[in-house]
Amino acid sequence: MKAEVIHKVKGIYYILLCPVIIFCLMEWLLRNPFQERWGIKPALIPVNLLFFYCLLILLFALTGNLRPSLYVLSFFGFIAGLADHYVYKFRGSTLVPWDFLSLSTAASVADNYDYTPERKVIIIILIFILLWISILFCDLTIKDKVRLRITLILCSITFFVFAYVPFVQSEKTIKKLKVYDKLFTPATMTMKDGTMFAFIYDMQFLSVSKPEDYKKKRILDSLKNDYGGRFVKKAETNAETPNIIVIMCEAFSDPAVTGEFSTNKDYMPFIRSLMDEDNVTSGYLHVSVKGGNTPNTEFEYLTGNTMAFLPNGSIPFQQFIKKRTDALPSYLNSRGFRSVAMHPYRAKGWCRDEAYPRLGFDEMYFIDYFKERNPEYVRKYISDETLFREIINLYKENGTETPLFSFNVTMQNHSEYSGNTEDYNREIKVDGLSGDTAVENYLSLEKITDSAFKSFISYFDSISDPTVIVFFGDHQAADHVVEPLWRLNGKNGSNLTDEENRLRYKVPFLIWSNFDHNGEKDLEISANFLGNLTLSIAGIDICGYRAFLEEQYKKTPVVTAIHSIKSDGRDEDNDINDPDLQKYRRYQYYELFDDKDLID
Repeated sequence: MKAEVIHKVKGIYYILLCPVIIFCLMEWLLRNPFQERWGIKPALIPVNLLFFYCLLILLFALTGNLRPSLYVLSFFGFIAGLADHYVYKFRGSTLVPWDFLSLSTAASVADNYDYTPERKVIIIILIFILLWISILFCDLTIKDKVRLRITLILCSITFFVFAYVPFVQSEKTIKKLKVYDKLFTPATMTMKDGTMFAFIYDMQFLSVSKPEDYKKKRILDSLKNDYGGRFVKKAETNAETPNIIVIMCEAFSDPAVTGEFSTNKDYMPFIRSLMDEDNVTSGYLHVSVKGGNTPNTEFEYLTGNTMAFLPNGSIPFQQFIKKRTDALPSYLNSRGFRSVAMHPYRAKGWCRDEAYPRLGFDEMYFIDYFKERNPEYVRKYISDETLFREIINLYKENGTETPLFSFNVTMQNHSEYSGNTEDYNREIKVDGLSGDTAVENYLSLEKITDSAFKSFISYFDSISDPTVIVFFGDHQAADHVVEPLWRLNGKNGSNLTDEENRLRYKVPFLIWSNFDHNGEKDLEISANFLGNLTLSIAGIDICGYRAFLEEQYKKTPVVTAIHSIKSDGRDEDNDINDPDLQKYRRYQYYELFDDKDLID
C-alpha cells in the first residue's frame, strides 16, 4: 500500500513539474525568457503554463498512461522551440499560424541554411535528453476507468476551446494583463507574451473581419461616381504604348540605409548611377516584410492592396487570392497587353501557380521552363543574368504589335549566404569585419546582379520600341546577416530604436524608360502604390479602384504593415482611427473579399 502511495505521489510530481520544465526549455530555445528586455510578462507565465497542463491532461486521458503522455508533450515542446529558434535566426521573425500554409515552400529552400547548433542549443538538447531518461521512471496509469478518461477528455477539450482560447483572444485580457499585441512585430510579441499565448492569439486572424461601417453598395456607388467607373474598361493600345517589364529582385537592398559602412568597392555601382539619370524615377520602396515572405511584396505591387489591413504573417497568395482579383495583369489585359509572369524556381512556391492566373496573367514560366534553356547557376539558384536573358528572348518573340507586361521574380540572391562561394566571385569586403562572411557574400551577390542588370538595360536602351523597366527589391536580408554592419555603428538587433527598425523595411527602386520622362528622385513610396506609378510613367490611364489608390497615395504615400508616412512627412504607427486608412481598409476589403466582375 505504501509503495502504491509513493508511486502516485511520484506521478503527481511529474504532472506538476514536467510542464514547467518543458515550457522553460522551449522558451529558452528562442531566448532567455527571464531576461529583462525579452522576458515574458509575469502575469502571462501561468497562462502559457496552463496550455501545457491542459495538453498533458488530454494526452493522459487519451493514453491512460503518464509516460507516453510526457514524451509526446516534451517532444512537442522541443520541436516547437527548435523550429521557433531557427525561424527567428534565419528570418528575424517567429512562427505564426500562417507559416503552416507555407511548409512546402519552406522545405524547398531548407537545405540552403546552416543548422549547426550553438552552445545554448546543445545545452538545451542535453537537458531534454536527461528529461526523457527521467520519464522512463514514471509509470502512472489510469486503470480500467473508462468513464473517468472520457470525462477528462471532454473536460480538457471543452476548457481549451470554450475557455482558454477565448480568454487568450479576449480584448479584456489584452487590456487587463497589458499584453503586447502589436501584430506587425510577431517576434517581440512572442518574446513578451510567450510562444503559446502569442500563437493562439494570432489564430483569430486566420480570417479577415469586415471593417466597421462597411457598406458594399456605398463603395460600388463611389467607384462609379467618384473614380471613373466600377469596372476596368477595355481600351485599345497603339504604337506608342510601351512594354512594361517589372523585376522584383530577391533580397536586393542597400544595407547602408540602417547605418554607414565602407567596402573595398561599390556593391551596386550601376544601379546607384542609374537612379540619378534624368529618365529614371527612383527612391526607396517601403515594404511590409524583411528576411522572407517575398510574395507579400509582389501582392502589394500587383494589387495595390496593403498588408497593413491583413493579419501579420499572413500570405495573401495562399489565404486570400481564391478568386479573380483586380490586379495589374488583369488591368493591363483589358488594355490589350500580353501579361507574362516568370520565376526561375518552383511553381508551387507560395501557391504562385494558383494565384497568378487569378490575378490575370496569361502565361507563367517557372523552373522547368528555364532548365530547358541551358541556364547558368549562382550557387544552387538560376542566375539573374539567365532570367534577364529570357526576358529579352520573350520580348523578341512577342514582337511589337502587342505590348508586353512581363513580371519577374528573381531567385539568385535568396538566403542563406554562408558556406561555399566557389561558384561566384566574392568581390565585396567590408572594412572592419573579420571572420564573418555572410554579409560579404550577400553584398557580392548583389554586385553580380548589378552587372547583369547593366547589360539588360543596355539592350533595351538600344531598341526603339518604347519600354518601361521597373526594378525593386522584395525585402532586406534577415537580421543575422546584416547585424555585423550594425555592430560597426555600435548597434545590435536588440537595441535598435523604432525609427531604426523601420529602416529595415526600405529597399531601393527605380523606373527606367528608353524614352524621355520627367524622372522624380528620392521618392518615398510603399509597394502598394508603386503599380500606379508604373502605369503613370507608361502613360496608362486609370479608373475605379486604381483611381481611388491614386487619391490615397497623395495623402499617405507610404502605407505598410509597419507604419505609414503622410504627405507632410509625418512617420507614424498605423492609426486605426485615421479616416484615410479607415476608408482604404473598406475599399480593400471590397476588392479582396466581395465578389465582383472585373471587366465591363
